[in-house]
Amino acid sequence: MNPNAFALPGVLYYVVMALALCGWGALIFLPRRPRFNFWFAGVFVPLVLCLFYVYFLVAFWFLAPSGRFADFFTLDGIYRMLGNRGLLLAAWINLTTMGLVTGAWMTRKASQVRMPYVWLLPCLLLTFFFAGFGFVLYAVINAVGGTWPAIAKVEDVPPTDSAPVRAFPS
Repeated sequence: MNPNAFALPGVLYYVVMALALCGWGALIFLPRRPRFNFWFAGVFVPLVLCLFYVYFLVAFWFLAPSGRFADFFTLDGIYRMLGNRGLLLAAWINLTTMGLVTGAWMTRKASQVRMPYVWLLPCLLLTFFFAGFGFVLYAVINAVGGTWPAIAKVEDVPPTDSAPVRAFPS
């Protein structure tokens, strides 16, 4: 690979963040619009971010310090892998994408149970910066408000327009 390859993650970091911010903007400013909270912020933006993730994972996996699957099982291994700027950006994209997917899910569920926007907004902002903290706040608000059963009821609805399929034809 070109010696300037390690400059690429620094440049594409801003592209990735701009794309993620577009998704978060859709969730924050248009939370009740399925076209934006599901299709744009919940599917399109995460899919594009995942394509960046796959590229960086594949392109930088074997560059020093190279990644090894065994490194995922120790904190020191993760720390060593993140010395590779491409793998560091891949890890950041993964975190950013999962936070966005979580925010999109929270937004859709809040809409379904009619959670007031004034309660959803702090959850989204915290999820953007600290995904786990934002989700915990969302869970607490739903527990106190008694809306978890309504969310569970929506999640338990089986698809009605599909038939069971077999993994292998008979």
